[in-house]
Amino acid sequence: MTDIDIFTDRYEHVGIENKKQAHRQGLWHRTFSALAINPSRRRVFLQQKAPGRYSFDRPDYADISVGGHYHAGERVEDGVREVHEELGLPVAYDELCPIGLRQTAVTLTADHIEREFQHWHLLPLDLELDAIPLADAEVSGIVEVDLDDAIALAAGETETVSARFASHGEHGLVHTGGTLSRAELVPNYLALDQLYLRLFVTARRYCAGERTHLFW
Repeated sequence: MTDIDIFTDRYEHVGIENKKQAHRQGLWHRTFSALAINPSRRRVFLQQKAPGRYSFDRPDYADISVGGHYHAGERVEDGVREVHEELGLPVAYDELCPIGLRQTAVTLTADHIEREFQHWHLLPLDLELDAIPLADAEVSGIVEVDLDDAIALAAGETETVSARFASHGEHGLVHTGGTLSRAELVPNYLALDQLYLRLFVTARRYCAGERTHLFW
């Protein structure tokens, strides 16, 4: 099990702990997160986790594109390894657009408490869905949605939008068309600080040409 850095609620480093124990005790720690977008086509890519990846029950939601914990001693920019691990894409940190730090706390079960400093980024990818290797067994699929449709879905202006899917099949990746519903989004990311909506709106601003002082 991975060791991670532990912090106070003011983001002051206080030590190192096993990741499982950190969640059990509700200790503050760091994570890396990125929303992948195709700026030229104004598309957003969401991730579906493989079943059984969590110790708590969680449906196969269309989650944020990339996310994971920093290992103990890693720098903020070292988190870009998660892009390669989860999407199979070799990306340098300077290709990302940092958009801020999110401090959040939520109790998922009695022994899984997430208290996180989340370093958020936009991940511009001038790629089609079928060009994403999706090599990691942790990820079961990728969902591609039009950015304006994603905003409408997150805002509750519609309940379903057209989508394209890439998923693991018996002989490799399978690409299909279909719909994505609001019920398939992570409920907590629709409530509270409306994470989906804020990220999608930030992505829209990026696509419109804003590149500096861009925060979610």
